[in-house]
Amino acid sequence: MKQHSLLAYIHPTNLEQLERVSQAITLKKGETLFRQEEIAHSIYFVREGTLKILKTSSMGQEKIFSLYQGGQFVALSTLFNPPHRYPATAMAVEETIVVKVPREALEAGILSTEVATREWFKQLNRRLEGVQQLLTDQVFIDAKERFRKWLQRFTTAHMSSSDDVFVKIPVTKQEIADLLSIRRETFSRLLGELKEEGLCEVKGKTFKINRQWLSGEE
Repeated sequence: MKQHSLLAYIHPTNLEQLERVSQAITLKKGETLFRQEEIAHSIYFVREGTLKILKTSSMGQEKIFSLYQGGQFVALSTLFNPPHRYPATAMAVEETIVVKVPREALEAGILSTEVATREWFKQLNRRLEGVQQLLTDQVFIDAKERFRKWLQRFTTAHMSSSDDVFVKIPVTKQEIADLLSIRRETFSRLLGELKEEGLCEVKGKTFKINRQWLSGEE
């Protein structure tokens, strides 16, 4: 966790305190980290693996909302936001290691220096802008372009050849369809079309993606 760029702005005394009170936790596949509406006493940093975020409606319907992978903080929206309740449920998609960080200690660290406050709130604003962009994309762009943009976030640090990028996405096709806000049948047709065009092919949970198409240069 200490390698995360935002932690460098926190005062050394507060950073040492964070390291003392933080705790690594290993989750098994399918294990719940926290549940929607629980009090958020902790923020979590994903060290390895993948978490899926599930939102439950007032009618009891559950839908996947987003994915978090290694190097990302989870539940930042609860910072400085009383009554500090988790807005959704987090569950491990595969064996996942997270670092449990007490929320109040992290808030104190964020306020420990002027630059830390500025940089952390910039990050929170970028998260909000990302959600707004996602909602905009669901309204104004088609499923193919939505899927391409969604795939881009999984390409970092994955093995690739000169022409293709190989990405392992450890969720079901139904869950990907839910993330894209399209029907499962629509997603299946889209994958068929992309395969015919030589842009994306799926084997198990590994996606072979044309690099040029993925980057938007096609």
